[in-house]
Amino acid sequence: MPIPKVSIGMPVYNGEKDIRGALDCLLAQTFADFELIISDNGSTDCTGAICLEYAANDPRIRYIRQPENRGVSFNLQFVLDEARGEYFTWAACDDVRSTNYLEVNVSFLEQNHDFVASTSPTRFDNGHFNAVSMGDASLDGNRVTRVIKFFDTWHSNGRFYSLIRRNALKGCPFITSHFLANDWAVVLFLANLGKLHRNEEGYVIFGTQGQSNSTDIFRRFRKTSIDLFLPFYNLFKTTFAIFGDIPLAAKLRLTWIFVKLNYRAQIIQARYYLRK
Repeated sequence: MPIPKVSIGMPVYNGEKDIRGALDCLLAQTFADFELIISDNGSTDCTGAICLEYAANDPRIRYIRQPENRGVSFNLQFVLDEARGEYFTWAACDDVRSTNYLEVNVSFLEQNHDFVASTSPTRFDNGHFNAVSMGDASLDGNRVTRVIKFFDTWHSNGRFYSLIRRNALKGCPFITSHFLANDWAVVLFLANLGKLHRNEEGYVIFGTQGQSNSTDIFRRFRKTSIDLFLPFYNLFKTTFAIFGDIPLAAKLRLTWIFVKLNYRAQIIQARYYLRK
């Protein structure tokens, strides 16, 4: 089979409620030169039957069923490893993209080789488009500017679902990591390599079932007492491993950012347990 320009990786587990909408918007893309790799993490509902139905009608779809649920991180890495295209994007089974999403972002990356990723405005299906709160604002300028700007516009990390140059993403070691905000580490890894863009055209609407939308996310990533008092400790170490050669002033600014992040996390955790 010819190698497609774009690979779309869809990890899924028990997505029967929303997956038809996600598949319909992807298959209706105005840029049609793509493959869609669906990795089913051993779903126990009708997800498999739905995917096989769609795959029978569109040769661009490859459906792979895992023998058991091996976790989200495994599935994210698996669809990337299976990808063949020059560009890659993850697509959640409850997300909806405008039909011109691939067209506008492929066009931008084809013309701007110093950018490693490009996306369109994002929002949750019950929210609003906002580049700061959705964490999808462009990251341009030099490396120091990009890492600082990331933490100014980080919240929902919409950049994670950008269209990405696959060669830039292939060497990322953080996709299968299991620590709080490892998806931020993936974007920081990319920002170290090049710029990230936000188009004004197109859109992505995220479903509300993702783990980042959970108020109990801190507990689920808690392994040691350090994680209790400094939830972003591992992200702090990772950020300084990636950007260890930046000037001292920038390191001090990042350290202060992490102090504030951990303080905010403590407040969120306290409010969660008080409500319980």
